Amino acid sequence: MIQVPYFDNAEVELAEDIDDPDAATALQAFLSLTAADRLADSRHVFAYYRDFHEAVGGEDWLDERMGVPETPADIWKHVTPGPVLFENGRKDDTSWYVVMEAECRWEEEHGLMMVWRNGTALCKVGGYDGHPTNVNAYADPGLADVVYAATNKTYRTYLNGK
Repeated sequence: MIQVPYFDNAEVELAEDIDDPDAATALQAFLSLTAADRLADSRHVFAYYRDFHEAVGGEDWLDERMGVPETPADIWKHVTPGPVLFENGRKDDTSWYVVMEAECRWEEEHGLMMVWRNGTALCKVGGYDGHPTNVNAYADPGLADVVYAATNKTYRTYLNGK
């Protein structure tokens, strides 16, 4: 178990041993993220919730089950951090990715996958699909700066606030 400052020191399982020094560096960088970083990242997770809500007609059933988060920061009340694992970049990507499989109240089947490139930058949010980046998930290099690749593109989010 490790304590994750990003999630107010929640204890989560480290799902694998770390054998690579670059993966260990990524983990240390991830463990230096704080609750302030989580709040800055809220817009990505909130966009996932809003996109899902719209796609499934959430006003008919989801609002009753979990209430309606009024601000992006409120979304974290509905997220439970889960195990952390590591992925090495694919093809020409030399990054290490810290991957968290979290639970979320709005999408119980696929949950919430959060991925930090080299442990520092949240680079992917969405349902768990096993891909460390949206470029990998969709085989589309045009998604390199996309954090949440929404069903409804109005909810798409990008790195650096684009």
